Amino acid sequence: MQGAQPLAEIAVALVVQNQGVPQDMRVAGFGRSLASAGYRVEIIAPTRPGQLMEERNSNWCLHRFARPPEGPGIWGYTREVGVSLYRIRRTWPRANLSRTWCILHLCNPPDVLWLAFAGRSRRVVRIFDQHDLSPELYLAKGGRLGSVPHRVLLRMERLAYQWADLVIAPNNSYAKVAVSRGRVSANKVHVVRNAPLPDVWKSAAPRAELREGADFVLCYVGSIGVQYGVDELIRTMAWLRQVDPSRRYLCLIAGSGDALGDLRELARSLGIEDSIRFLGWISDVTRLRDIVASADIGVEPCPSNAFNDSSTMIKLTEYLAAGRPVLAYDLPEHRVTVGDAGVLVSPALGFQGLGAAVVAMARDRGRLAQLTEMAGRRLHHAGLSHASSVQALLRVYGHASEVGRSRGAPW
Repeated sequence: MQGAQPLAEIAVALVVQNQGVPQDMRVAGFGRSLASAGYRVEIIAPTRPGQLMEERNSNWCLHRFARPPEGPGIWGYTREVGVSLYRIRRTWPRANLSRTWCILHLCNPPDVLWLAFAGRSRRVVRIFDQHDLSPELYLAKGGRLGSVPHRVLLRMERLAYQWADLVIAPNNSYAKVAVSRGRVSANKVHVVRNAPLPDVWKSAAPRAELREGADFVLCYVGSIGVQYGVDELIRTMAWLRQVDPSRRYLCLIAGSGDALGDLRELARSLGIEDSIRFLGWISDVTRLRDIVASADIGVEPCPSNAFNDSSTMIKLTEYLAAGRPVLAYDLPEHRVTVGDAGVLVSPALGFQGLGAAVVAMARDRGRLAQLTEMAGRRLHHAGLSHASSVQALLRVYGHASEVGRSRGAPW
């Protein structure tokens, strides 16, 4: 299949509900790449504080809808999604695509975004971009296997697969789910991996003010929810103080989420507040890169479960792009991303295993230097670079263009 080389301008509508743009780096990156390839890109996304409802630039047109208030529990989430679907449907006319053929690219969660476009199947090529496995994510957050919500999520996912002409998966694990559980033909499933932008995520000099004179610095970048295991990182820092008190360890945590308050309290209860810097959510990507570049290692402490075992965490690629080795539990997709550019610890060893790996690196600076060197080469050598992801995305759109032409689209 040839890469997408549109003979005429092809309209694309990218739709996301759970994150804003450019905060959602995957959606923002896709928009930039498609616009550079010649597509007319319209993005529908929720607004964030300080953002305009309409925004146009050389890459795309952004049409934002007011984000509904988030509510606790299942009913709160159901209300949030329902209001979002209504507002997305009301926003659609602003994209001015109702009278033309377009490629409609929906990004989950939730898996029911297609309901906002019910009745608009004519002159549309439909792409389901599966950012998360929603049933597995529900279980990772404490949900019960086989419960009514779990069965509903499985049904919603199946309907999304049935709605789509093509499915985009972020890795091979998700692609296998689409084929097996979703019963999607394998030739309709494309893998497009997350990859950091090379103009920002690259090697940079450590910042002395961020290191604060510590002997060894760890960092974590990302969302802070109960399913991400950041409490394991806090416990690791407490273990390090007990086992290796001769060194000063410092941990930089950049991110926010519903578990942040509990983490602060955990750090206080363990008496290690002076070893951890909760930096909050940082929107400046360059500053985020500098935080990673100032650490000795980047940590991904998410535990083993059905969701994490199948998912590719974008923070791993950001650590590697910044030239920092990774410390994480040995999960299937972690192996694919990290390879030999880090240390993967058996989940059975818990935070003590993570701590032992940190001590080993702190004691053997030669080994750490080797890992750092391998980290700087990993993405390019493993075919996980931004350029590789762009090529994969354009192959998807080449396929979508073929589907449209077979239905009469003037492409």
